[in-house]
Amino acid sequence: MLPKRVTVPLLAFFLLSVGVGTNVFLLQSSGRGAMSARGVDATSWNIAAIEAAEFSGDTGSIGDSAASAHPANGLDLSALALDDAKPAAGEKAEVTRAIQRELQIRGYETGTSDGIVGQMTRGAIMAFEHDHGLPLTAQPSDALLKAIVLGEAGKPGAQRGAPKTAEARDVVRDVQRQLVKLGYKPGAQNGTLSAQTTKAIRAFEADQALPESGRISGPLIARLGRLAGEGRVAAAP
Repeated sequence: MLPKRVTVPLLAFFLLSVGVGTNVFLLQSSGRGAMSARGVDATSWNIAAIEAAEFSGDTGSIGDSAASAHPANGLDLSALALDDAKPAAGEKAEVTRAIQRELQIRGYETGTSDGIVGQMTRGAIMAFEHDHGLPLTAQPSDALLKAIVLGEAGKPGAQRGAPKTAEARDVVRDVQRQLVKLGYKPGAQNGTLSAQTTKAIRAFEADQALPESGRISGPLIARLGRLAGEGRVAAAP
């Protein structure tokens, strides 16, 4: 049997060793949990950062090659994509508003600068496109805004003066319909800017003391809409 003076220190040493071992075990477990949580947070942050870095504002898409070159913690980012790769509605409105402002500065009447693509705005776009030898689209776009700001003209050999889009054909068709209602003869109401339609537009402009251009424009659409809505016949007998 050990003396009492030896037993007490041994017991204290044993209890101290047990306590230290328990604390080390608990700290290791806690550290692994914290590291795991930090790993999840890092993964989430990496994905968000890559999405933000690879998002293209003008196309609304995520670059596949760049995303795959920066994998986040082994996750497959190839599935990260946006629907339909279309600009957001707010972005389209801002582009339209900028186009309306730039066209008005240059004398093309759009009616308002509200970011809404109305018939007058489409008519102003077509007037600019006509004057600069561009295909008639009646559509606001980044390319159109650039052409307006830089004063770009159409490319040599490109098709000009003919409605290129469904929107442009709809505008021409509406003008033809209103001209017929007012007693003019634009020819077939088919959305084609024919020589007969151009002649009817010139006749209407002359009767209304508007500059004779023979093209679609914002003021033409506004005047036609007002007179046709009032049921007035402006054609000369």
